[in-house]
Amino acid sequence: MTRLLSHSLPRLALLLLVMVLSACATHLQKKESYLREAGFHAVTPVTPVQIARVKALPQGHITRVKRQGKVLFVLADAKQNFVLIGGDPQYQRYQQILYKKEVIPGIGEDEEMKAFDEAGGPLEGLYGPMGMFGGPMFY
Repeated sequence: MTRLLSHSLPRLALLLLVMVLSACATHLQKKESYLREAGFHAVTPVTPVQIARVKALPQGHITRVKRQGKVLFVLADAKQNFVLIGGDPQYQRYQQILYKKEVIPGIGEDEEMKAFDEAGGPLEGLYGPMGMFGGPMFY
């Protein structure tokens, strides 16, 4: 039994690692796709200083930076040697795209508002007609 476990454990750990890494890659690809759709543009660093700056940024995360008095949002990907850069309007658009595609997939804006109104607002639909501190669950 111990011998079987000692041979299976490394294989299981490797399989788990491959699954986690592939899920991260898929998540990063989705994020990059949404950012491009929102109007972010790709920039490839070419000088050693630029490459070092890209490597210093948190990889795969959107970072808010100030440059020459402007607020920019940057996603660094040192493995593929590029950064996606956008301003506040592009970041706001990214947030809208992310919400529509991840939070309420398949529901249009009109249908979303209709469902919200029919539920009676944010609390009534979830907690009953009296909101969080009343309703049928306390009777």
